[in-house]
Amino acid sequence: MGVSVAYVGAPLEDEIRGVVQIPVLKIVYLDLTGLKKIDGACVFTSKRGIVSLKMSNVSIKSNRIYCIGEQTAAHLQTLYSLTCQVPKVQNSDGLAEMLISKEKSIRIISSDQISEKFLKKLRANDISVRHTVAYRIEENVDVDYHLLEGAKRILIGSSRSFEILNKNAKGTLKGKKLYAIGKPTEETMISLGFSPTECFESPDIESVLALLITKR
Repeated sequence: MGVSVAYVGAPLEDEIRGVVQIPVLKIVYLDLTGLKKIDGACVFTSKRGIVSLKMSNVSIKSNRIYCIGEQTAAHLQTLYSLTCQVPKVQNSDGLAEMLISKEKSIRIISSDQISEKFLKKLRANDISVRHTVAYRIEENVDVDYHLLEGAKRILIGSSRSFEILNKNAKGTLKGKKLYAIGKPTEETMISLGFSPTECFESPDIESVLALLITKR
């Protein structure tokens, strides 16, 4: 039985039956042992920031922790036994709005590709921002784009993922339904001349893929 759904983005933790993964990005975790501890108001924009801290044995000494979504919060609970606040709208805009209402100085733990729109919104509201780069996101050159040929629907995990896909395998996208995770990804796809079938605001990629598998 052929695979009808493909996912293009950073590698997922698990294989998903009925989904072919095209990991156009790779995650490079950085050595953060020099930090020793994180205190004050801290903000996680993804679960990988938490993983990176744990890998470097960095302590989190804060009772004011903010996570972009429930998945990130679950990693914080699993790895550090800590709870956090999650915005009602689980994306960078929702996170920014929550931080603006609660804090004046924060430390963001994220990748090297944090949203400039997110940072500008915080600084425009007089929030002092320290940015700790916990991991880098790089292009994975060892990708077999021919795996996309059998997929009818393709979920794109980020703007950069689509830029890489468009650069390396634009011809494979003809006649396929394209789906975006997040508005920035959708906007990038449109700017490159594509019309996404649907945009999902939820950062829970596994749940979105499960939904796409059931579509007729």
